[in-house]
Amino acid sequence: MILVDTNVLVAMADGRDGLHPVAKADYAELQSERLLLITPVLAEACYILPWSHYRERLKSVIDEAGMQVYPLEDERRLWAEVFAWLDRYREHEPDWTDACLAVLCGRDKRLKVWTYDKEFATIWRRPDGTKIPLAVKGRG
Repeated sequence: MILVDTNVLVAMADGRDGLHPVAKADYAELQSERLLLITPVLAEACYILPWSHYRERLKSVIDEAGMQVYPLEDERRLWAEVFAWLDRYREHEPDWTDACLAVLCGRDKRLKVWTYDKEFATIWRRPDGTKIPLAVKGRG
């Protein structure tokens, strides 16, 4: 199961994005995997792609890839865990979305993250200090 990060969604929806060809190639390798989204990722992507034609493309990408919403059982408890994670990494100024992805990977060890953010390979860790498994290596 793979949590998709914002930069992947944006790259797939915007053909002008520098990561578009990389995201397409990676998707070809990952399309048989279960791709999951969380609300912060979708909200961030909509903020970055504010025009209707990009949002239509974003919806098409999500639909075509069969991306599903990652189910959250106790979102209020998640918030507490995310705030604690943000505090732990405060000197690096992480954002809410990255924190959510890291915490969810700590909660569910089956999850990997598909991202091009180098911090996931170099700085960010699960709450227990272990590495966050990445769906693709050597990117970002």
